[in-house]
Amino acid sequence: MLPDENPPFMIEQIKRTGTFSMDMDHMHDTYEIYYLLAGERNYYVNNLVYALRKGDLLFINRNELHRTTAKGNVRHERILINFGREFLAGLMASLPLALPFLHEQCLLLRPDDHDQGLIENHLFTMLEEQGAQRTGQTAYLQTLLVQLLIAMNRIRENASEAIAPVHDEKRRKAYEITGYLQAHYTEKLTLGGLADTFYLSSTYLCRLFKQSTGFTIIEYLNTIRVQEAQRRLRETDDKVTAIAEETGFDSIAHFGRVFKAITRRSPLQYRKQNR
Repeated sequence: MLPDENPPFMIEQIKRTGTFSMDMDHMHDTYEIYYLLAGERNYYVNNLVYALRKGDLLFINRNELHRTTAKGNVRHERILINFGREFLAGLMASLPLALPFLHEQCLLLRPDDHDQGLIENHLFTMLEEQGAQRTGQTAYLQTLLVQLLIAMNRIRENASEAIAPVHDEKRRKAYEITGYLQAHYTEKLTLGGLADTFYLSSTYLCRLFKQSTGFTIIEYLNTIRVQEAQRRLRETDDKVTAIAEETGFDSIAHFGRVFKAITRRSPLQYRKQNR
């Protein structure tokens, strides 16, 4: 990891020899690039399931619910990159035009042997650079990342067809529910009302959601409400009371408790540290 004063960028390589699955879906306000060096994995992104094999590269946009689980051969090795918009702040005005997948939810690439070699060269150069302490390190990593993103877009443009996700009916239903929560989180939602909306019993709705996402419904709802509150605390001068009310919390006290439980700081502390 780069020193704290640098914009957020992280690249790591991990090899696992035993079965490993993430406990629950998660999301973050950074882009993610996942490259599978060996083995097989299932990768869940919102209501889609992607079956990854050696050499596949997956790009996940910001704030997309996702997780990986074991598939087939238990051994796998991967390289993961997370980077924030601010890491390429000077280029983000033009990059989305040159790299349209930055606007999209998810992109799965299946490069040929030549392109795999090209991608791995970029990734291992970044790993080596991050592990060193050199003059101009951040600028060099930014340059390498842009080269990787351009290479990804060229692979995408030359692909004969998009790689389709696999079908998972229960998970699809669970992510229909997450989509509804994302669209209606500002409202006063109840478990009974959600059950009626999706024609499910309350018990089955809770079990399906927990098994598919790793979250209870209230945990997920609080997470997306707090994420929107964080954005408004960073980017606006709106009063905390207004933010609490408009993100769906029933009182400022409830908002403060939930916000601190998730972020480990109060709303005012968060605003002060992120302005």
